Amino acid sequence: MSKETDSFPAKQSITQQINGLLVPIFFMMAVMVAVFSVMLLSLNYRYEDAMQSMVIAADLNKEFKDNLDLAMYNHVIQPRNKNSKAQLPMDELNNAESVLTRLESVTTLPDNQWRLQSMLNMCRNLRTYMIEIAETDSYDTRMELLDKNIRGETGLTTLIQEYMHDFIHDEVQQLARLRADLIRKSAILIGVTVVVLILLFLSIVTYSMVVSRRISIPVIALTEKAKQFGKRDFSRAKPIETNITELEILDDSFNEMTDHISALIEKQIENERSLHQAELELLQAQINPHFLYNTLDSIAILAESDREEDVVNMITSLSTFFRNSLSEGEDIHTLRAEMAQAVSYLEIQQIRYSDILTYSIDIAEDVQDCLIPKLILQPLIENALYHGIKNRRGRGLITITGGRENNRILLRVRDNGIGMDSERLEQLQNGIYQQKQGSFGLWNVHQRIRLYCGDPYGLSFESIPSEGTTVTVTLPGNGVNSK
Repeated sequence: MSKETDSFPAKQSITQQINGLLVPIFFMMAVMVAVFSVMLLSLNYRYEDAMQSMVIAADLNKEFKDNLDLAMYNHVIQPRNKNSKAQLPMDELNNAESVLTRLESVTTLPDNQWRLQSMLNMCRNLRTYMIEIAETDSYDTRMELLDKNIRGETGLTTLIQEYMHDFIHDEVQQLARLRADLIRKSAILIGVTVVVLILLFLSIVTYSMVVSRRISIPVIALTEKAKQFGKRDFSRAKPIETNITELEILDDSFNEMTDHISALIEKQIENERSLHQAELELLQAQINPHFLYNTLDSIAILAESDREEDVVNMITSLSTFFRNSLSEGEDIHTLRAEMAQAVSYLEIQQIRYSDILTYSIDIAEDVQDCLIPKLILQPLIENALYHGIKNRRGRGLITITGGRENNRILLRVRDNGIGMDSERLEQLQNGIYQQKQGSFGLWNVHQRIRLYCGDPYGLSFESIPSEGTTVTVTLPGNGVNSK
């Protein structure tokens, strides 16, 4: 039966649905920021150039005429000698020409460009007049040339000063226009930004509500299935309607698992009585209804809290967990598959108990392809979490290590939980303590290892009160033989 109806859009993953909103938003924001930045930077550069031009021009207008007139006067009144030409105040003139050339390169006003070109021509004429004065022997003639061509009312320094005054006046007006334009465009940009942000916020809220509803409704349906499953009702339920790829995969895996469990139960009745209890324990460990129910309930809570990333991670880990649990009904698989199963379980529990649980896994690569009995790590991790970590104060750490030692494979599950005293540790080591609340339990794991590997192998325990417990799994150096 098809799950997709006319009321559901095309199937997408949760990440694709989130990206469907985030990518356009990021693109729009990037374009808007780029456009606004270019506009503001352009206006700012123009304003800075105009301000710089005005300051430079003001300094030149203030000092050039007085300095050059005084320097030339002092030069005129001095007696002539062979170094008179070299004593001309050419530095003042050179500096003025340099400033005028710089102003010409930055001003954008046509009138001011014409004024600057005219002033540069005047500077060239000034140079000619200054040389003429230096080469004139008569004092009276030198004074006449100075007053007529340089410092007088019709002199070039006076004309340059007047032109510079007009230049500054126009630059000030240009500066005022740029400032007004900058203020106006800044106000427009702020207004547009506010409107765009409001629209983006409304889009995010609307789309988030839609995505949340698309996630929460199927998750609630899966939760109801889990409740039914927890009551040991393994009848196949109607497939949920969803366009979320992860939820569809989870639902399909759930239904496939239900069918598989039903088949196992029917087959179980026909098995030998001596194997009945072990197979039932294995079936319960593969399913773990309480763990599934709590996980789906956590997913529903995360979805309602708009924690989409945690929902994706938990659903993906849960789907991986159950696919590895099924594993085509085989009781033996590789240590690599066992690690994947353990990681899926730990990732789910870490999301649920993020404030108290951390973990690390370090198993040597050369043993990961060895065959081992299935589901021997997850019960040990579960025991460490519920009987060690959860009963201590503060954040707990579960460490899983493994490798070959003395031609044996040793896997260790350590926790820094409450630990246990020597009496309880002895009871546990002697096989008296059993933990059978919907999972294998330590005793069952130990017995299955001995069944596949022989008496020398199984579980051993070390513990220090208030410091933690270490469970060591001892297996043959090359793993177990597939049967």
